[in-house]
Amino acid sequence: MKNRTTFFNSFTFIFLVFLLFNSCTQRSIDATSEIEEANKGFMEAFNSGDANALAMKYTTNAKLYPSNSDVVEGQEAIEEFWKTTMNMGIKKGHLETVTAERYGNFAIEEGRYTLYAEGDQIADRGKYIVTWKKEDGQWKLHKDIWNTSNPALQHGASLNDTVWVIWNHVKADKVSQFEDFIFNHLEPAAAEYYPQMRSTIRMLKPVKQNKDGTYTYIYMMDPAIRTNYDMMLPLTAKYGEQDAKDYLLLFKDCLIDGKQEWIMTVQTAL
Repeated sequence: MKNRTTFFNSFTFIFLVFLLFNSCTQRSIDATSEIEEANKGFMEAFNSGDANALAMKYTTNAKLYPSNSDVVEGQEAIEEFWKTTMNMGIKKGHLETVTAERYGNFAIEEGRYTLYAEGDQIADRGKYIVTWKKEDGQWKLHKDIWNTSNPALQHGASLNDTVWVIWNHVKADKVSQFEDFIFNHLEPAAAEYYPQMRSTIRMLKPVKQNKDGTYTYIYMMDPAIRTNYDMMLPLTAKYGEQDAKDYLLLFKDCLIDGKQEWIMTVQTAL
């Protein structure tokens, strides 16, 4: 009888340990649809330019971990951060949830983002991880970290490095077509297939119209690391030869006489 009692006591102890262990190790639950719905509210606030409404999508003690910056903590600081971002010309954002797993009142989301400037120009694209926390029945961002997928820009040419300067004189009625080609077709292709080449290129956008009605966009290969910056290389790699030719025709149609002007220079000590 004593052994039987000992057995039951041991069994009870093991069973309680099992229950305790299971209560402390929650299984993840797919929360993709819930987080996608929460992101709709986030994008609505962002795209309307309402930094205050955007900050309210975060918990009171939330933290942002932006690239090249200190941690941003609390709703007030987060509101100021997004207000500054919007004032820099970012007009719209799109979030794509890749996965989202729920652990009780917390969820971890992996996703991709795209930021747009005026005219649906892609300003940045990258990936993010967000820890969400449920407060008063609503999912709110708690820890928000992201980084760009664009290649790092070079710091510029060193002494005696070659620098190309290219002028694109764009017709007044072709500005939108030109920028659509550059930002939504050429730039993504170069970033994906020729990232090192893309990292050396800078473009300067005009702030006003020329006296003859044109707009001058300047490209700088700074430094020029290739002897060939042919646009057909990235365009063909991404879109195929025929589409690449069609895109190039659209580009040339934007330019006065269908041509660019360029000059090869050398970086001096000043």
